[in-house]
Amino acid sequence: MAKMEFRPKVEENGMMLRQWTAEDFEFYAAYLGNEATARYVGGVTDKPKAWRHLASLIGHWTLRGFGVYAVEQLASGQLQGCAGLWEPHGWPCREFVFWFTPDAYTSGRAARATQLALAQVKTAFPQEPITSSIHPQNRRSL
Repeated sequence: MAKMEFRPKVEENGMMLRQWTAEDFEFYAAYLGNEATARYVGGVTDKPKAWRHLASLIGHWTLRGFGVYAVEQLASGQLQGCAGLWEPHGWPCREFVFWFTPDAYTSGRAARATQLALAQVKTAFPQEPITSSIHPQNRRSL
């Protein structure tokens, strides 16, 4: 598959969408280790599994030329969640995925970050179908 132009870092509206780093692991593991936040992203995950999943997100950028952004609030430097494209081997299509901390949803930052990531997707893949699967009880994401 040919790699498309997908910007590795985007800054706008007080937030930065960027590639994940090893320094983001504690945030990532805490999110996936919490029943309240991990419920709709595969359920609670232990630290070793969270590490492997984060490593796959990081490697996805190299293998596919696009990926899931870490979303950072610029004013505080705090991570807020993620948004971007995911297409592991054997996946039927590119999927737009996202999840955020509860305060990012209530403050509107999740919506702004999602819109920013979707704009990047539409620019990089203007003719490609993109899907997103959301559990019907996940009201915040809906």
